[in-house]
Order: sequence, then structure tokens, then C-alpha cells
Amino acid sequence: MEAVYDAVVIGGGPAGSTVATCLARAGRRVVVLEKDRFPRFHVGESLLPYSLPIFERLGVLEKIRQAGFQEKYGAYFWNDMIAGELVRPVVFKDAFNDRHPMAYQVKRADFDALLLRHSAECGAEVREETAVEDVLFEGGRAVGVRLAKAGGGSEQIRARAVVDASGQGAFLSKRLGTRRFDSKLKRAALFAHYEGFRWPEGSRRGDILLPIDDGVWYWIIPFADGTVSVGAVFEPSIAKEAKAGNLEARFDWLLARSPRMPSLLEGSRRASKVFAISDYSATSGKMIGNGYVLVGDAATFLDPVFSTGVFLALATGERAAQAVDRALTKHGRLDAKDLVRYEREAKKLFARFRRFVYNFYDPVFFEAFCTPDPPESMRKAVTTVLAGGVERPPLALKIWTQLMLWGVGFDRLRRRIGLGPKPEELRRQQPAA
Repeated sequence: MEAVYDAVVIGGGPAGSTVATCLARAGRRVVVLEKDRFPRFHVGESLLPYSLPIFERLGVLEKIRQAGFQEKYGAYFWNDMIAGELVRPVVFKDAFNDRHPMAYQVKRADFDALLLRHSAECGAEVREETAVEDVLFEGGRAVGVRLAKAGGGSEQIRARAVVDASGQGAFLSKRLGTRRFDSKLKRAALFAHYEGFRWPEGSRRGDILLPIDDGVWYWIIPFADGTVSVGAVFEPSIAKEAKAGNLEARFDWLLARSPRMPSLLEGSRRASKVFAISDYSATSGKMIGNGYVLVGDAATFLDPVFSTGVFLALATGERAAQAVDRALTKHGRLDAKDLVRYEREAKKLFARFRRFVYNFYDPVFFEAFCTPDPPESMRKAVTTVLAGGVERPPLALKIWTQLMLWGVGFDRLRRRIGLGPKPEELRRQQPAA
């Protein structure tokens, strides 16, 4: 049977809608299969400035501007250390490239629905409440998917390319047995939305707030309607200390154990149920193959401390769509060799952020990160990475990033031999590695 579609996309989140929009705008026949009905709740609400050029290329930037999402101009890290409080405000306009000074804080229910509607308006076929049961393979090549029909039975959809954009569900890598969790980032998270939050003095309204207290880091993300997203990220062993059994009680306990969070949340009230995820940092050992490609969280999901999830979904989705379109134009099918460049570039993007995420949990790095007066070029380098400027990094960014990491490594060694506080002494107040 001939393929009905050029591409079938599993998942309608930012990665899936990006692929669908790119291919539809290129004249391809593409169908998006989304198991939920949008809008639906989702975490990952803080965007990076370098997402905006991708929105512009997708033709959706003006719709996002008109939606009235909360503008975000930076981030504010607090870390209570033994010797006193460490603070690091991040201002995006202070990066190497000052043309990306802001991003948005978005309720993902509204934001994801906007992106998916845009895909449909660009010509993609969108099927919501449509669960994929399996990916069909013939001779080692993905040729389509099998769906569960609402009234029972199943339906097959054939396509020249299968794109797994199923997010942390990682549909295809789980089916292939290639999903691997990151042992260095074994974390869990609890989160909910709050109303009545009063913005603290000394921070810019709209910025993401990141308090770090006694082995847990928290986020507070403001939305345009005055509500905020509040979350706690921790090692699962910490939650076992809580005597309460349900999610709401455990979340309350995690917030209460922080020296800072109770005062920040004073007067506010929870406006949603508490959500939970665990063991979420993972990657697929195989991102490409004959007839298929993985994008976004389905390919790799990193610890959310630097808000990289949506940006990586957009960046990998755009690259994958371009590779699929080139392959179909060239020989009417998608081979693994057509995706080698995509996989190489995607792995570089993940690796550049992963290095900073690993170091975030290193107390020596964090102390250097919060230095009151760092060299200007070093500050610009860190700010550029946190803004998402890792796709085509300038030489200065590469040099100063490497110098900083070398310096941290040297300082770590110096402390180990007794010249200064040992890393484990600092770690008493740091999230454990």
C-alpha cells in the first residue's frame, strides 16, 4: 500500500507542532496524532529568548505576541550557603548578542494549543484524542503507525516518515528499548499553580525566581493573569523524609522546609492540584533510523533548571523537519543516512546545555557562578548559554565557557587538597550531585 502521508507526527506539543508546521509550509502532507484534547495542563512554562527567532521562522511569532503572555527578561537565582547568601541575577540583554533580550512565561495549556492550531492553519492535519498503539516496521524501516479506534479495533496510517514527538512518554525509544535515564540527574519534581502571589522586592517582575535551599531547588514562574507556577526539584530520597503520604502534603512539606519559600508564598493559595514527575532526565540511544526520527523530549530530556525544554523541542523539531523535507525531495523516502547531520547537531545542543546542568549541581561551580563581580566576558558567556544561544556559539563564548570550567576544575582540586573549604562542606547547602 502506498504511503498516504509524507509524515506522521506522534505528539502535538511544541516539538510535534514545529515539525508539522515546517513540513506543511513546505507543501508536505503531514498528520499530527495527539492522545490528549488541547488545551491540557503541562509543565515547562518558562521560555528562552533564542526561541523567538524560531517562532518567527514558523510564522507564529505575531500570534504569540498578541496572546499577551508574560514577558520575561531574565532569571534570579538565590542560594543560601554556609558563609551567607549567594545571588545571581541573569539579564538576557547582557549576553554576547543583545538582540535577544526577552522571552515569555506561558501557561502551556494555552501556548501549546496556540502552536498546534497554527500547524492546522498551515495545512497540517491534526487529530486529537488519538492514541498511537504501535509504530509499524517493514524490513527494519518505519512505514507508519497503528491507532486505537474509539469504538474498538485499530486503524493503520502509512507515511514516508514517522516523527516521534511524544515528549517524556518517549513512545518509540521505549518500544525499541533504547531509552536510558541519566544517573547523574536522578530527580523528581512536584509542582502546582498558585494565585495571590506578591512579587518580592529586589527582583524584576516577570523573571523566573529560582531559590535553592538545603538540597532542593524551587521555581516560581509568573503568568500574565497574576497566577504563578511553583515547583520543587529534589532527589527522591528527600521526599521519603516526609511523613505525609499524598502529593499535596508532600509538596507542602517540601515548601515548608525551605527557609525562603514560606515567606515568598505568604498570602498565596494553591489554585490547581499538585502534579508529580520522577526520573525525568533521560536520552534515547538511537535518535534516528530508516523511516523515523526522534525530536524534543522524546530524544532527550534534561533537568529543567535552565528552562531548556521548549527551546530544544523547537530547535530539534525544526532541524528534523528540514532533514525530512530534503530526503523526500531527494529520493522520496527517509533513510537513516539522511538524518546523520540532524542527529549530530541535536546531540551538540543537548551536550552544551547538559554540561551546565551537571555543573549547576556542583557547589564549587555555583559559588563561581554567583561571584559578585565576574569578568565581563565570563558573565556574557554564562548569560548567553542561559538565554539559549548555543546553536551557533561565537568563538568568544566557547573560549570563556571553557576557561570558566577549567577554573572551576582547578578550584575544585585546590579545595580537595585543603586550600579552601572542601566541596562537600559547601554541598551541605547545595542540591546533591
